[in-house]
Amino acid sequence: MPVKMQPTSVIKANLGIEPNGKVQKFFTNTCYRYMDKYVPKDNGILRENVTIDSNSITYEQEYAGYQYYGERKDGSHKVTNYTTPGTGPYWDKRMVSAEIQDVVAEVQNYVNKGGK
Repeated sequence: MPVKMQPTSVIKANLGIEPNGKVQKFFTNTCYRYMDKYVPKDNGILRENVTIDSNSITYEQEYAGYQYYGERKDGSHKVTNYTTPGTGPYWDKRMVSAEIQDVVAEVQNYVNKGGK
């Protein structure tokens, strides 16, 4: 007897793993939470002025790129002092190298619980 299966797109939607689905949103928010401590903090404005979409995190402060890349776009000035220990340029990469296994575990737990 043949097995009748739903189309892949329906299965993905039911699991919440389609693009912009609930698992993607959970993953993005989890990355944001873990990344926060790696984002430079003087007065906290850079960390607080953030837009989180289902698949992106954008730091909106005008100097965010300067802090992220560690230098001005034209290369004329480098950031030489990040005042908060453990913070610095490429904070997403810092988080991934230190904590991606924890992020993956949280997302897997979320999926295992059916997105709850």
